[in-house]
Formats: sequence, structure tokens, C-alpha cells
Amino acid sequence: MEDDKIQFMCWRAILTMLVLAMICSSGNGTICPAPCQCQNDILRTLCASASLEFVPIQLNPELHELDLSNNRIVHIHFSFPFYEKLVTLNLSNNRIKSIGNSNFNSQKNLTHLDLSNNQIENLTKDSLKGLKALVHLDLSNNSLEEINSGAFRELHSLTVIKLCGNKLVHLEESLFRAVKNLRELYLNDNQFLEVPTAALSDTVQLQYLALSRNLILSVEDGDMANLPELNTLLLDSNVISELHPDGLSSLVTLDHLDLSDNNLTAVPTIPLDKLSSLTTLRLSGNFISHIPHVAFRGLFHLRILKIDCLETLEQIDSRAFIDNINLEEVHMDYNVRIEKLPTRLFHGNPKVKFISVRYNNLQTLEAIHFPVDQLHELRVGGNPLNCNCSLGWLWHLIQKYKSNPLKLNETVHVENKKTKINTSDLILDIGDITCVGPEGLSSQLLADATRSQLDCSVGWMAAISVTLTLIFSLLVIGGVVYCAPKHRSRTNKKELSEIEETLRRNMPSSHSRKNEPYEPSQIEKYVISSPSMIDKEYRSLPPWDPYGASSVNMYEQLNENGVRPHIVYV
Repeated sequence: MEDDKIQFMCWRAILTMLVLAMICSSGNGTICPAPCQCQNDILRTLCASASLEFVPIQLNPELHELDLSNNRIVHIHFSFPFYEKLVTLNLSNNRIKSIGNSNFNSQKNLTHLDLSNNQIENLTKDSLKGLKALVHLDLSNNSLEEINSGAFRELHSLTVIKLCGNKLVHLEESLFRAVKNLRELYLNDNQFLEVPTAALSDTVQLQYLALSRNLILSVEDGDMANLPELNTLLLDSNVISELHPDGLSSLVTLDHLDLSDNNLTAVPTIPLDKLSSLTTLRLSGNFISHIPHVAFRGLFHLRILKIDCLETLEQIDSRAFIDNINLEEVHMDYNVRIEKLPTRLFHGNPKVKFISVRYNNLQTLEAIHFPVDQLHELRVGGNPLNCNCSLGWLWHLIQKYKSNPLKLNETVHVENKKTKINTSDLILDIGDITCVGPEGLSSQLLADATRSQLDCSVGWMAAISVTLTLIFSLLVIGGVVYCAPKHRSRTNKKELSEIEETLRRNMPSSHSRKNEPYEPSQIEKYVISSPSMIDKEYRSLPPWDPYGASSVNMYEQLNENGVRPHIVYV
């Protein structure tokens, strides 16, 4: 170890003398390599894309900014001891495989170090030694497989670390223990199978965490460390199929959440319910088939919702967004199985300004689907629209948009009613709104259709419908007329039989034609006669007098012995 230190000091002395010699021999005090641009007045040198294989050592030692990007530099050993005043150093897009130990020990003022797009395989505990003022470190797109737990121990001022695009599977528990001011951490495009909870437990001031494009399977309870300042979490392009109900409960200040391009099969309503501060949510590219009512429950501050590219989505409940009273933007593009939008889907969102339903499978659109009077932008292109009279409202808006910007509160015709629509700033994607039918408008822009082609007058289909309805009605009436007499005849015969039986039962024994039935003509007389005729006949008969002569004779005729019967009155 002592030999290495002595060797380092010797090399430093030799290089310093060489630099001083070159400076003294130059006319202006410094030597600027031909491919570089030396701006000594502002202490900046630009050597980008200069085909350099080594770090130039003859530059102005007072430099504050040095750009060596896009060169062929392989190593940086003993290259920066005399550039002690550097503030910004860019070594990106070179061929560096190792940054060695203590090669930045002299850079006490360096705040930005870019080592991205190299071939660095590891970081030792002394690789970044001496960078106590470093604020921004970019190590993205290297070949890092492991990072020593003490690699960041002197980086007390660090606020941004970019480690994306490496081969990291695990982070040591104490890796960020000394980095108390860390605000942004980029871990996307690695090989993490789970959230590195142990390492994140020390990042209590973290505000931005990117874990996109890893291999994370789920977010379980306790996977997310207590990050009270976190406002952006990117979990897109993983293989997440499940979110534990309390998996995100510790992120009380989360503002932006990206869960797109995962394997979710349902809207994670319960886990999201804990994120009361959320304003932006992305669920695009999942396998959600149904968005139920109050799907985004409790997200009262949600402003931007992206549910694009849901290839299995077939149904959206009309009350899906009812809780999201501050919703401003809704992106629903490329949901190829959506054939119909629920009526008044967005009318519960009084602040919505932007709606995009491009490239779905919508065949018709109605004005009642959208709160047109409050929108600033409406995108409906790419749908297989059947351009009939139901799209008259959209055609009218397109024609106004083509000719002149619509004036504030201009009156337009929507569904045969005059409605005032605030379309002063309304933007339409008129170049993508095409028709697939009817035949006369196939493959034509709706903007190029004429008023007559969208006429709502009664056509031949309507005439056929009316004719068929009339024929059916006539058949029904004819059937009733034909069947009614037969029914009435059967009823009369039945009543006639009942009356005949009644008369037979009540026939008097003293009738002049004893034991003979009534003649049919007599029966028909009483059956056919109307009730008024029968009453009239009864009223014409004389009142019965039990003491009259007729009564006495009657008794005499009935008594064969000639004795008048004794009558007792009670």
C-alpha cells in the first residue's frame, strides 16, 4: 500500500513538471490540442468527439469545466491531479473499464461527474474517494454488477445518483447510509427481482425513485421503505401482477405513480386508495378487462389518468371516474376492444379539459359522451366510425374548426337542439377522423363529408320499417275481426242451453199442455227478446188478486171434490 502511494506521488510530480514545462514554453500560458475548443475566458474546454485516447494534461489548470465525451479513452489513472478546480467533468461515451482508486482525490470542488456509457464493471470503496462536493453522479449504461457498500461513504453532498442500465441485482444495505441528502435515485434497466428495501431505508429524503424495466414480480407489504418525501415512483415495464393492499401505504406524499406495462389484471383500487395525494397515474399496457364503478376511489386530487393500450379492456362503468373531481386529462388510446363509451362517462368531472380516445373500436360517438362545452382538446381519430347523422354534432364542430376558430359561447346544433358550447380553444384531430361507412363515405375524412351525406331524413330503410309495421298491424286487426263472431256464436249457444234447462226445471204442473215441453219458438222468444221487451210484456199483465173471481175458479178447477180449500194466512 505504501509503495502504491509513493508511486502515485512520483507520477504526479513527473506529470506536474511536464505540464509546467509545456506551459512555460507556450505563448499564452496553456496548450490547447487541435481538436479541442479552449475557452479560457470562461475556464471551459470542449474536447467532445475529438478521437482522444488519453486525457490531455496540458490544459489550463484553472479549468472549471472539461468535456471529454465521445472519445476513445480507456483509463483515467493519474489524469486529474492538477485540475483541482474542476467543477464539471464529462467522461461519457468512452471505453473506460475501471476508474481505479483515488483518481478523483484532488477534485474537492467537483459537483458534476458523468461516467455514463462506458464499460465500468465495479466500484470499490475508494473509487470515488475525495468527491465530497459531488452533487450529481451519472454511472448509467455501464456493466456494474456490484457496488461496494462504502463506495459512497464520502459523498455527503450527493443528491442525484444514476445507476440505470447496468446489471445490478442487489444493493448493499448500508450503501446510501452516508448520502443523507439524496433526492433522486435511478435504478431502472437493471435486473432487480424485488424492490431493494434494505438499501432504500436510509434514503429518507428521497423524492424520485425509478425502478422501471426490471424484473419485479410484486409489491408486498413492507417492500416500500418509509419514504415520507417521495413524490414520484416509476414501476413501469416490470412483471408485477399483484399489489398488496398495504404495499404502497407508506408513500403518503406520492404524487406521480407509473404502473404501466405490467401484468395487472384488475385496477388496484385498494392499494391506490392509500395514495390520497396522487395527481398522475399510469396504468397503460396492462391486462385489465373491466374498469368498475369508483375504480379510482379516494383519488380526489387525481389530475392526469392514462389507461392506454389495454388490449383486453372491454367495458368501462359509467361511474368509473366519479370520485376524481379534479380530473383534467384522460388518455384512453389504443384500447382495441372498446366498441362503445358509457353515456355521460366524463360528466362527473367538472375540470376535465383533455380527452383522447384515439384508435379504439368505436363505431359511433355522441355529443352526450363528452362535456364539449368545457374541453380544450378532443382526440377521436383512428376509430372505425360509421358516419351517419349521429355524428352531425362532430361534423359541425369540424367545419367550424376548419373555417375559423370558434368564438366563445357560439351556438351550435347538437342533437337537433341549440346548445351554447365554449369551444374557443377546442383542438380537434381532424386529419385522423375517418369513416368506414356508409358506402359513400368509406375511407373518407369526416371533414370532407357534405351535409347531405349526413342527412337525418327518413331513408329507404325507415320506409321499409314503417311498411312492415303497417302490414303487421292490419294482420292483427283482421285476425280479431275474423275470430270475434265465432266466439260470440259459441257464447250464445251456451247461454241458450242454460236457459232451456232452467225453464224445464221451473215448468208449472197445471200447464194446459201438461207433460209437454215448451216449443222451441217459445224458448227462442224469451232468449232472443231484448230485456226491454220482456219487461214491457210483464208490465202489461194485470196484477194478481188472490180474492178475485179468477182465483176462486182456479181453486175450484184444481179441487176434484168441489170443496174449496181452507187457506190459512200467517
